[in-house]
Amino acid sequence: MTKAILLDLDGTLTVDRNSYLLDLDALKVLRDLQSLGVKAFIVTGNSYPVSRGLATYLGMDGVVAENGCVVYAGEEHFLCKEVKHVDVKEFESRFELKGSWQNAFRKYDFGFYPPKITPAMQEWALEKGLSLKTSGYALHLSYNSEGKLVGVRKLLDLLKMEEKDIVAIGDSLTDIDMMKLAGVKVAVANGDDELKAFADLVTKGDSGEGVKEYIMSLVNALHGRN
Repeated sequence: MTKAILLDLDGTLTVDRNSYLLDLDALKVLRDLQSLGVKAFIVTGNSYPVSRGLATYLGMDGVVAENGCVVYAGEEHFLCKEVKHVDVKEFESRFELKGSWQNAFRKYDFGFYPPKITPAMQEWALEKGLSLKTSGYALHLSYNSEGKLVGVRKLLDLLKMEEKDIVAIGDSLTDIDMMKLAGVKVAVANGDDELKAFADLVTKGDSGEGVKEYIMSLVNALHGRN
């Protein structure tokens, strides 16, 4: 039986992959799922203040932020080594990137645009002992090579849940790390091809529409309906 659902934010709970607008219909059916006792968590690469604020006002049970480096589920847990700001600035200037506005609020996982990794970037990160990934939205620079997996592992420990209890829904490559500890792996229809190949199920709908589609089926199953 599903006990918790993990949801990526951008491109998953939004109306589309190129939009910041939350899908209100998806959030409505998510609330229905929570009323049946299933806990809901945002698992995102966004900064902790932004993620925690959203989780609070959306009625979530907690959040995994900065791609696994920060977990909140009643109390805060900080899991990664902090990235030095001098390295953040050097990376941004050397490769002529635009830093995310959220970098001012980050400690562990920093975002940059455009989201394309070059061999020179990889070489620079390797020399610094840093990990470099792309979500398709932004580049992410961190000491955390396991990504969202680190935070999800901690979350399951706090909840005293097992992989079989968890559903994870996402749209991008960085969500593969989140899904490694989920019993059911769901990709939205407009997600990255590699993620869809990894998933157990691909929705018919894109982004938030796909989330609504899957959650409605889960709510019906929990009610014993086909």
